[in-house]
Amino acid sequence: MTSTPHSLLSRFTDYIQSASLLKKGDRVLVAVSGGVDSMVLLRLFLDVQDEWDLRLGVVHVNHQLRGRESDDDEEFVRTAADVHRLPLYVKRVEALAFAHASHLSKQQAARQLRYEFFETARKQAGMTSVATAHQADDNAETVLLNVLRGTGVRGLAGIPSRWESGSIIRPLLFARRDEIEKYARKNDITFRTDSSNESMEYRRNFLRKAVMPVLSAEVHPDIVGSLNRLASLMRQLEKRIAMQVEARWDKIVHVDEQERMTLGVAPLLSVPLFLQEEIILRCLRTLCRNVEADNVHAILDLCSHPTGHSVRLSRSVAAYRDRDRLVFVQAKAPDLPHQHVNLGGRYTFERFHLSLTGPLPIPDAYGNDRKTEYVDADRLGANLVVRSWKEGDWFVPLGMRTKKKLSDFFTDEKVPLFEKRTIPILESEGEIVWICGKRLDDRFKVTSRTRSVVRLEFTPLPTVH
Repeated sequence: MTSTPHSLLSRFTDYIQSASLLKKGDRVLVAVSGGVDSMVLLRLFLDVQDEWDLRLGVVHVNHQLRGRESDDDEEFVRTAADVHRLPLYVKRVEALAFAHASHLSKQQAARQLRYEFFETARKQAGMTSVATAHQADDNAETVLLNVLRGTGVRGLAGIPSRWESGSIIRPLLFARRDEIEKYARKNDITFRTDSSNESMEYRRNFLRKAVMPVLSAEVHPDIVGSLNRLASLMRQLEKRIAMQVEARWDKIVHVDEQERMTLGVAPLLSVPLFLQEEIILRCLRTLCRNVEADNVHAILDLCSHPTGHSVRLSRSVAAYRDRDRLVFVQAKAPDLPHQHVNLGGRYTFERFHLSLTGPLPIPDAYGNDRKTEYVDADRLGANLVVRSWKEGDWFVPLGMRTKKKLSDFFTDEKVPLFEKRTIPILESEGEIVWICGKRLDDRFKVTSRTRSVVRLEFTPLPTVH
Protein backbone atom coordinates (compact mmCIF):
# COMPACT_ATOMS: atom_id res chain seq x y z
CA MET A 1 0.00 0.00 0.00
CA THR A 2 2.37 2.63 -1.18
CA SER A 3 1.39 6.23 -1.56
CA THR A 4 0.10 7.43 -4.93
CA PRO A 5 0.43 10.83 -6.63
CA HIS A 6 -3.25 11.52 -5.92
CA SER A 7 -3.93 13.83 -3.00
CA LEU A 8 -4.99 12.43 0.33
CA LEU A 9 -8.31 14.23 -0.06
CA SER A 10 -9.12 12.64 -3.42
CA ARG A 11 -8.13 9.20 -2.14
CA PHE A 12 -10.29 9.78 0.94
CA THR A 13 -13.26 10.44 -1.31
CA ASP A 14 -12.47 7.42 -3.46
CA TYR A 15 -12.19 5.17 -0.40
CA ILE A 16 -15.45 6.17 1.25
CA GLN A 17 -17.16 5.53 -2.11
CA SER A 18 -15.51 2.20 -2.91
CA ALA A 19 -16.00 0.88 0.64
CA SER A 20 -19.56 2.22 0.75
CA LEU A 21 -18.89 3.97 4.06
CA LEU A 22 -21.04 7.02 3.39
CA LYS A 23 -23.86 8.25 1.23
CA LYS A 24 -24.86 11.82 0.56
CA GLY A 25 -26.85 13.38 3.37
CA ASP A 26 -25.34 11.19 6.11
CA ARG A 27 -24.82 12.49 9.63
CA VAL A 28 -21.38 11.66 11.01
CA LEU A 29 -19.80 12.02 14.44
CA VAL A 30 -16.03 12.28 14.04
CA ALA A 31 -14.17 10.69 16.96
CA VAL A 32 -11.41 13.17 17.78
CA SER A 33 -8.72 12.43 20.34
CA GLY A 34 -6.65 15.47 19.40
CA GLY A 35 -3.88 13.35 17.81
CA VAL A 36 -2.66 13.84 14.28
CA ASP A 37 -4.77 11.05 12.73
CA SER A 38 -8.06 12.27 14.15
CA MET A 39 -7.33 15.95 13.43
CA VAL A 40 -6.56 15.11 9.80
CA LEU A 41 -9.71 13.00 9.62
CA LEU A 42 -11.73 15.94 10.90
CA ARG A 43 -10.20 18.25 8.26
CA LEU A 44 -10.95 15.77 5.48
CA PHE A 45 -14.57 15.52 6.55
CA LEU A 46 -14.85 19.30 6.66
CA ASP A 47 -13.41 19.47 3.14
CA VAL A 48 -16.03 17.06 1.73
CA GLN A 49 -18.90 18.23 3.89
CA ASP A 50 -20.61 20.36 1.25
CA GLU A 51 -19.98 17.94 -1.63
CA TRP A 52 -21.53 15.06 0.33
CA ASP A 53 -24.15 17.18 2.10
CA LEU A 54 -22.93 15.88 5.46
CA ARG A 55 -23.98 16.92 8.94
CA LEU A 56 -20.96 16.64 11.22
CA GLY A 57 -20.31 16.53 14.93
CA VAL A 58 -17.37 15.73 17.19
CA VAL A 59 -17.19 13.11 19.94
CA HIS A 60 -14.39 12.85 22.51
CA VAL A 61 -13.76 10.63 25.53
CA ASN A 62 -11.44 11.75 28.33
CA HIS A 63 -10.17 8.52 29.90
CA GLN A 64 -8.39 10.45 32.69
CA LEU A 65 -5.35 8.20 32.39
CA ARG A 66 -2.75 10.93 31.94
CA GLY A 67 -3.87 13.55 34.45
CA ARG A 68 -3.50 17.13 33.21
CA GLU A 69 -2.45 15.92 29.77
CA SER A 70 -5.83 14.19 29.29
CA ASP A 71 -7.63 17.34 30.39
CA ASP A 72 -5.57 19.42 27.96
CA ASP A 73 -6.50 17.03 25.15
CA GLU A 74 -10.17 17.53 26.01
CA GLU A 75 -9.80 21.29 25.99
CA PHE A 76 -7.96 21.16 22.65
CA VAL A 77 -10.81 19.16 21.10
CA ARG A 78 -13.39 21.54 22.58
CA THR A 79 -11.59 24.44 20.93
CA ALA A 80 -11.40 22.65 17.57
CA ALA A 81 -15.13 21.89 17.63
CA ASP A 82 -15.90 25.48 18.57
CA VAL A 83 -13.70 26.88 15.79
CA HIS A 84 -15.53 24.79 13.20
CA ARG A 85 -18.92 25.38 14.87
CA LEU A 86 -19.58 21.69 15.28
CA PRO A 87 -21.69 20.13 18.05
CA LEU A 88 -19.49 18.40 20.59
CA TYR A 89 -20.20 15.34 22.73
CA VAL A 90 -17.70 14.75 25.55
CA LYS A 91 -17.57 12.28 28.39
CA ARG A 92 -15.06 11.87 31.20
CA VAL A 93 -14.67 8.24 32.30
CA GLU A 94 -12.75 6.52 35.10
CA ALA A 95 -10.91 4.07 32.87
CA LEU A 96 -8.45 2.93 35.54
CA ALA A 97 -11.14 2.15 38.09
CA PHE A 98 -13.16 0.33 35.43
CA ALA A 99 -10.07 -1.66 34.44
CA HIS A 100 -9.55 -2.83 38.02
CA ALA A 101 -13.23 -3.67 38.54
CA SER A 102 -13.48 -5.55 35.24
CA HIS A 103 -10.06 -7.27 35.34
CA LEU A 104 -9.05 -5.57 32.09
CA SER A 105 -5.91 -3.79 31.00
CA LYS A 106 -6.06 0.00 30.92
CA GLN A 107 -6.20 -0.05 27.13
CA GLN A 108 -8.97 -2.65 27.01
CA ALA A 109 -11.02 -0.78 29.60
CA ALA A 110 -10.54 2.54 27.84
CA ARG A 111 -11.56 1.05 24.51
CA GLN A 112 -14.72 -0.50 25.92
CA LEU A 113 -15.78 2.71 27.64
CA ARG A 114 -14.93 4.74 24.54
CA TYR A 115 -17.02 2.70 22.14
CA GLU A 116 -19.93 2.53 24.57
CA PHE A 117 -20.02 6.31 24.66
CA PHE A 118 -19.62 6.57 20.90
CA GLU A 119 -22.82 4.61 20.48
CA THR A 120 -24.63 6.57 23.20
CA ALA A 121 -23.58 9.90 21.65
CA ARG A 122 -24.47 8.72 18.14
CA LYS A 123 -28.02 7.87 19.21
CA GLN A 124 -28.35 11.03 21.28
CA ALA A 125 -27.23 13.18 18.35
CA GLY A 126 -29.32 11.31 15.81
CA MET A 127 -26.25 10.52 13.73
CA THR A 128 -25.78 7.82 11.09
CA SER A 129 -22.31 6.71 12.13
CA VAL A 130 -19.18 7.43 14.14
CA ALA A 131 -15.94 7.77 12.18
CA THR A 132 -12.67 6.77 13.85
CA ALA A 133 -9.17 7.57 12.59
CA HIS A 134 -7.62 4.11 12.33
CA GLN A 135 -5.17 3.99 9.43
CA ALA A 136 -3.10 1.44 7.50
CA ASP A 137 -0.23 1.27 10.00
CA ASP A 138 -2.71 0.64 12.81
CA ASN A 139 -4.20 -2.18 10.76
CA ALA A 140 -0.79 -3.73 10.05
CA GLU A 141 0.11 -3.64 13.75
CA THR A 142 -3.23 -5.22 14.63
CA VAL A 143 -2.69 -8.06 12.16
CA LEU A 144 0.80 -8.71 13.53
CA LEU A 145 -0.45 -8.64 17.11
CA ASN A 146 -3.15 -11.13 16.20
CA VAL A 147 -0.63 -13.38 14.48
CA LEU A 148 1.33 -13.48 17.73
CA ARG A 149 -1.85 -14.10 19.76
CA GLY A 150 -3.01 -16.82 17.37
CA THR A 151 -6.53 -15.44 17.02
CA GLY A 152 -7.41 -17.20 13.76
CA VAL A 153 -8.71 -15.89 10.46
CA ARG A 154 -10.79 -13.16 12.06
CA GLY A 155 -7.73 -11.75 13.78
CA LEU A 156 -5.72 -11.85 10.57
CA ALA A 157 -8.51 -9.86 8.89
CA GLY A 158 -7.40 -6.89 10.97
CA ILE A 159 -9.51 -3.79 11.50
CA PRO A 160 -12.72 -3.75 9.44
CA SER A 161 -13.62 -0.58 7.56
CA ARG A 162 -17.11 -0.87 9.02
CA TRP A 163 -18.41 -2.64 12.08
CA GLU A 164 -21.03 -5.29 11.47
CA SER A 165 -23.64 -3.02 13.08
CA GLY A 166 -22.63 -0.29 10.60
CA SER A 167 -22.42 2.39 13.28
CA ILE A 168 -18.60 2.63 13.28
CA ILE A 169 -16.73 3.50 10.09
CA ARG A 170 -12.98 3.85 9.50
CA PRO A 171 -12.44 5.97 6.40
CA LEU A 172 -8.67 6.40 6.86
CA LEU A 173 -7.68 2.73 6.57
CA PHE A 174 -6.28 3.37 3.09
CA ALA A 175 -3.72 5.92 4.37
CA ARG A 176 -0.27 5.46 5.83
CA ARG A 177 0.90 7.16 9.00
CA ASP A 178 3.72 9.09 7.31
CA GLU A 179 1.45 10.56 4.61
CA ILE A 180 -1.10 11.61 7.24
CA GLU A 181 1.63 13.40 9.17
CA LYS A 182 2.90 14.99 5.95
CA TYR A 183 -0.61 16.18 5.12
CA ALA A 184 -0.93 17.73 8.60
CA ARG A 185 2.34 19.64 8.18
CA LYS A 186 1.47 20.83 4.66
CA ASN A 187 -1.96 22.07 5.73
CA ASP A 188 -0.90 23.55 9.10
CA ILE A 189 -3.15 21.21 11.03
CA THR A 190 -2.36 21.43 14.74
CA PHE A 191 -2.59 18.34 16.92
CA ARG A 192 -1.65 16.92 20.29
CA THR A 193 0.94 14.20 20.98
CA ASP A 194 -0.01 11.42 23.40
CA SER A 195 2.95 10.78 25.71
CA SER A 196 1.76 7.21 26.38
CA ASN A 197 2.56 6.36 22.75
CA GLU A 198 6.23 6.46 23.74
CA SER A 199 5.89 3.84 26.48
CA MET A 200 7.38 0.48 25.54
CA GLU A 201 5.32 -1.34 28.21
CA TYR A 202 2.46 -1.63 25.75
CA ARG A 203 2.73 -4.40 23.15
CA ARG A 204 1.44 -2.26 20.32
CA ASN A 205 4.01 0.46 21.01
CA PHE A 206 6.75 -2.17 21.16
CA LEU A 207 5.71 -3.53 17.77
CA ARG A 208 5.45 -0.04 16.31
CA LYS A 209 8.80 1.22 17.55
CA ALA A 210 10.99 -1.88 17.80
CA VAL A 211 9.60 -4.64 15.60
CA MET A 212 8.06 -2.99 12.54
CA PRO A 213 11.18 -0.92 11.68
CA VAL A 214 13.33 -4.08 11.79
CA LEU A 215 10.84 -6.01 9.64
CA SER A 216 10.78 -3.13 7.17
CA ALA A 217 14.57 -2.89 7.03
CA GLU A 218 15.47 -6.58 7.11
CA VAL A 219 12.47 -8.55 5.80
CA HIS A 220 10.18 -6.50 3.56
CA PRO A 221 10.44 -2.78 2.80
CA ASP A 222 6.67 -2.46 2.56
CA ILE A 223 5.73 -4.61 5.54
CA VAL A 224 2.73 -2.39 6.28
CA GLY A 225 1.38 -2.85 2.76
CA SER A 226 2.03 -6.58 2.90
CA LEU A 227 0.13 -7.00 6.17
CA ASN A 228 -2.76 -4.90 4.87
CA ARG A 229 -3.01 -7.07 1.76
CA LEU A 230 -3.06 -10.14 3.98
CA ALA A 231 -5.86 -8.56 6.01
CA SER A 232 -7.87 -7.90 2.86
CA LEU A 233 -7.58 -11.53 1.76
CA MET A 234 -8.45 -12.79 5.24
CA ARG A 235 -11.58 -10.62 5.35
CA GLN A 236 -12.82 -12.34 2.22
CA LEU A 237 -11.93 -15.77 3.63
CA GLU A 238 -13.56 -14.90 6.95
CA LYS A 239 -16.89 -14.30 5.22
CA ARG A 240 -16.76 -17.72 3.56
CA ILE A 241 -15.84 -19.46 6.81
CA ALA A 242 -18.54 -17.58 8.71
CA MET A 243 -21.12 -19.00 6.30
CA GLN A 244 -19.90 -22.54 7.01
CA VAL A 245 -19.88 -21.95 10.76
CA GLU A 246 -23.43 -20.60 10.62
CA ALA A 247 -24.61 -23.65 8.66
CA ARG A 248 -23.29 -26.01 11.38
CA TRP A 249 -23.88 -23.90 14.47
CA ASP A 250 -27.24 -25.25 15.64
CA LYS A 251 -26.07 -28.86 15.27
CA ILE A 252 -23.03 -28.31 17.50
CA VAL A 253 -23.79 -25.46 19.92
CA HIS A 254 -26.74 -25.40 22.29
CA VAL A 255 -27.92 -23.60 25.40
CA ASP A 256 -28.93 -26.11 28.07
CA GLU A 257 -31.76 -25.95 30.59
CA GLN A 258 -29.55 -23.94 32.97
CA GLU A 259 -28.83 -21.37 30.25
CA ARG A 260 -25.24 -22.52 29.85
CA MET A 261 -23.63 -22.68 26.43
CA THR A 262 -22.67 -26.26 25.53
CA LEU A 263 -20.73 -27.85 22.67
CA GLY A 264 -21.46 -31.35 21.41
CA VAL A 265 -18.10 -33.12 21.30
CA ALA A 266 -18.88 -35.63 18.52
CA PRO A 267 -20.46 -33.12 16.10
CA LEU A 268 -17.66 -30.64 16.79
CA LEU A 269 -14.95 -33.20 16.00
CA SER A 270 -16.78 -34.29 12.85
CA VAL A 271 -15.98 -31.01 11.04
CA PRO A 272 -12.56 -29.95 9.70
CA LEU A 273 -10.10 -28.57 12.24
CA PHE A 274 -10.27 -24.98 10.94
CA LEU A 275 -14.05 -25.01 11.47
CA GLN A 276 -13.65 -26.55 14.93
CA GLU A 277 -11.41 -23.63 15.84
CA GLU A 278 -13.74 -21.03 14.37
CA ILE A 279 -16.76 -22.49 16.16
CA ILE A 280 -14.86 -22.48 19.46
CA LEU A 281 -13.69 -18.92 18.81
CA ARG A 282 -17.25 -17.79 18.21
CA CYS A 283 -18.32 -19.39 21.50
CA LEU A 284 -15.46 -17.80 23.39
CA ARG A 285 -16.08 -14.35 21.94
CA THR A 286 -19.58 -14.40 23.38
CA LEU A 287 -18.17 -15.25 26.82
CA CYS A 288 -14.73 -13.66 27.12
CA ARG A 289 -13.53 -10.15 26.35
CA ASN A 290 -10.14 -11.40 25.20
CA VAL A 291 -9.50 -14.67 23.44
CA GLU A 292 -6.04 -16.19 23.03
CA ALA A 293 -4.96 -19.14 20.90
CA ASP A 294 -4.26 -21.08 24.09
CA ASN A 295 -7.98 -20.88 24.96
CA VAL A 296 -8.94 -22.57 21.70
CA HIS A 297 -6.27 -25.24 22.08
CA ALA A 298 -7.40 -25.88 25.67
CA ILE A 299 -10.98 -26.48 24.53
CA LEU A 300 -9.87 -28.83 21.77
CA ASP A 301 -7.69 -30.70 24.26
CA LEU A 302 -10.64 -30.98 26.64
CA CYS A 303 -12.50 -32.97 23.96
CA SER A 304 -10.08 -35.87 24.54
CA HIS A 305 -10.50 -35.94 28.33
CA PRO A 306 -13.15 -37.80 30.35
CA THR A 307 -16.08 -36.32 32.24
CA GLY A 308 -15.10 -34.00 35.08
CA HIS A 309 -12.01 -32.45 33.51
CA SER A 310 -12.10 -28.68 33.28
CA VAL A 311 -10.11 -25.68 32.07
CA ARG A 312 -10.11 -22.07 33.20
CA LEU A 313 -10.37 -19.76 30.17
CA SER A 314 -10.31 -16.40 31.92
CA ARG A 315 -10.91 -14.97 35.35
CA SER A 316 -14.64 -15.30 34.79
CA VAL A 317 -15.17 -18.18 32.36
CA ALA A 318 -14.35 -21.89 32.50
CA ALA A 319 -15.35 -25.05 30.65
CA TYR A 320 -15.69 -28.67 31.69
CA ARG A 321 -16.36 -32.04 30.05
CA ASP A 322 -19.73 -33.53 30.91
CA ARG A 323 -20.14 -36.88 29.12
CA ASP A 324 -20.72 -36.08 25.43
CA ARG A 325 -20.53 -32.32 25.69
CA LEU A 326 -18.41 -29.40 26.81
CA VAL A 327 -20.07 -26.90 29.12
CA PHE A 328 -19.07 -23.25 29.43
CA VAL A 329 -19.78 -21.62 32.78
CA GLN A 330 -19.18 -18.38 34.57
CA ALA A 331 -16.26 -19.09 36.89
CA LYS A 332 -16.55 -16.19 39.25
CA ALA A 333 -16.26 -18.18 42.41
CA PRO A 334 -15.59 -15.91 45.36
CA ASP A 335 -16.04 -17.49 48.75
CA LEU A 336 -19.48 -17.21 50.25
CA PRO A 337 -19.75 -14.90 53.25
CA HIS A 338 -19.38 -16.74 56.56
CA GLN A 339 -22.92 -15.96 57.67
CA HIS A 340 -24.74 -16.99 60.84
CA VAL A 341 -28.33 -18.11 60.26
CA ASN A 342 -31.26 -18.91 62.55
CA LEU A 343 -34.22 -21.27 62.55
CA GLY A 344 -37.23 -19.63 60.95
CA GLY A 345 -35.05 -17.47 58.74
CA ARG A 346 -35.04 -17.07 54.96
CA TYR A 347 -31.78 -15.78 53.55
CA THR A 348 -30.89 -14.42 50.11
CA PHE A 349 -27.32 -14.76 48.89
CA GLU A 350 -25.87 -13.72 45.55
CA ARG A 351 -26.55 -17.09 43.92
CA PHE A 352 -29.26 -18.75 46.03
CA HIS A 353 -31.97 -18.55 48.66
CA LEU A 354 -31.81 -20.65 51.84
CA SER A 355 -34.57 -21.13 54.37
CA LEU A 356 -34.69 -23.02 57.69
CA THR A 357 -38.27 -23.73 58.79
CA GLY A 358 -39.12 -25.33 62.10
CA PRO A 359 -39.29 -27.06 64.42
CA LEU A 360 -42.10 -28.87 62.59
CA PRO A 361 -43.99 -32.12 63.10
CA ILE A 362 -42.49 -35.11 61.32
CA PRO A 363 -43.93 -35.18 57.78
CA ASP A 364 -45.69 -38.22 56.37
CA ALA A 365 -43.41 -38.23 53.29
CA TYR A 366 -40.13 -36.61 52.41
CA GLY A 367 -39.85 -36.64 48.62
CA ASN A 368 -36.73 -37.06 46.49
CA ASP A 369 -35.80 -33.43 45.83
CA ARG A 370 -32.22 -32.85 47.02
CA LYS A 371 -32.96 -29.13 47.26
CA THR A 372 -35.30 -29.80 50.21
CA GLU A 373 -34.15 -31.84 53.21
CA TYR A 374 -35.47 -32.56 56.69
CA VAL A 375 -33.15 -32.88 59.68
CA ASP A 376 -33.61 -33.81 63.32
CA ALA A 377 -34.37 -30.52 65.11
CA ASP A 378 -32.83 -31.73 68.37
CA ARG A 379 -29.48 -32.39 66.65
CA LEU A 380 -29.10 -28.81 65.52
CA GLY A 381 -27.23 -26.50 67.85
CA ALA A 382 -27.66 -22.76 68.30
CA ASN A 383 -24.61 -21.82 66.22
CA LEU A 384 -25.68 -22.33 62.60
CA VAL A 385 -23.44 -21.04 59.81
CA VAL A 386 -23.53 -20.97 56.00
CA ARG A 387 -20.10 -20.90 54.35
CA SER A 388 -17.97 -22.13 51.45
CA TRP A 389 -16.03 -25.38 51.24
CA LYS A 390 -12.49 -25.25 52.60
CA GLU A 391 -9.57 -27.65 52.48
CA GLY A 392 -9.83 -30.42 55.06
CA ASP A 393 -13.63 -30.40 55.26
CA TRP A 394 -15.27 -33.77 55.87
CA PHE A 395 -18.74 -35.12 56.60
CA VAL A 396 -20.59 -38.44 56.91
CA PRO A 397 -22.66 -38.80 53.74
CA LEU A 398 -26.25 -39.88 54.30
CA GLY A 399 -26.44 -43.67 54.31
CA MET A 400 -22.78 -44.14 55.30
CA ARG A 401 -21.09 -44.72 58.66
CA THR A 402 -17.62 -43.37 57.88
CA LYS A 403 -16.53 -39.85 57.18
CA LYS A 404 -15.54 -38.64 53.72
CA LYS A 405 -13.51 -35.64 52.61
CA LEU A 406 -15.59 -33.09 50.77
CA SER A 407 -12.88 -32.84 48.10
CA ASP A 408 -13.36 -36.57 47.40
CA PHE A 409 -17.12 -36.20 47.45
CA PHE A 410 -16.96 -33.35 44.90
CA THR A 411 -14.70 -35.47 42.70
CA ASP A 412 -17.16 -38.36 42.84
CA GLU A 413 -20.00 -35.96 42.02
CA LYS A 414 -17.93 -34.60 39.11
CA VAL A 415 -18.12 -31.06 40.46
CA PRO A 416 -15.56 -28.93 38.57
CA LEU A 417 -12.84 -27.38 40.70
CA PHE A 418 -14.00 -23.80 40.04
CA GLU A 419 -17.56 -24.63 41.19
CA LYS A 420 -16.62 -26.11 44.56
CA ARG A 421 -16.60 -22.82 46.40
CA THR A 422 -19.97 -21.80 44.96
CA ILE A 423 -21.76 -24.70 46.72
CA PRO A 424 -23.04 -23.55 50.14
CA ILE A 425 -22.42 -25.63 53.23
CA LEU A 426 -24.63 -25.50 56.30
CA GLU A 427 -22.87 -26.36 59.54
CA SER A 428 -23.99 -26.62 63.17
CA GLU A 429 -21.52 -26.10 66.00
CA GLY A 430 -18.70 -26.71 63.56
CA GLU A 431 -20.15 -29.92 62.10
CA ILE A 432 -21.38 -30.10 58.51
CA VAL A 433 -25.15 -30.62 58.29
CA TRP A 434 -25.79 -30.29 54.58
CA ILE A 435 -23.89 -29.78 51.34
CA CYS A 436 -26.79 -27.76 50.01
CA GLY A 437 -28.53 -29.37 47.08
CA LYS A 438 -26.07 -32.29 47.12
CA ARG A 439 -26.05 -34.51 50.23
CA LEU A 440 -27.20 -34.48 53.85
CA ASP A 441 -24.89 -35.56 56.68
CA ASP A 442 -26.01 -38.89 58.18
CA ARG A 443 -25.56 -37.59 61.73
CA PHE A 444 -28.48 -35.15 61.31
CA LYS A 445 -30.96 -37.44 59.57
CA VAL A 446 -34.47 -38.10 60.81
CA THR A 447 -34.68 -41.36 62.81
CA SER A 448 -37.28 -43.27 64.81
CA ARG A 449 -36.22 -41.25 67.84
CA THR A 450 -36.80 -37.88 66.14
CA ARG A 451 -39.47 -35.75 67.84
CA SER A 452 -39.52 -32.75 65.45
CA VAL A 453 -37.79 -31.69 62.25
CA VAL A 454 -36.39 -28.62 60.52
CA ARG A 455 -37.09 -28.24 56.82
CA LEU A 456 -34.10 -26.95 54.87
CA GLU A 457 -34.75 -25.46 51.42
CA PHE A 458 -32.07 -24.44 48.93
CA THR A 459 -33.13 -22.48 45.84
CA PRO A 460 -30.41 -21.64 43.27
CA LEU A 461 -30.86 -18.32 41.50
CA PRO A 462 -30.50 -18.03 37.71
CA THR A 463 -26.91 -17.42 36.61
CA VAL A 464 -26.32 -14.18 34.68
CA HIS A 465 -23.93 -14.79 31.74
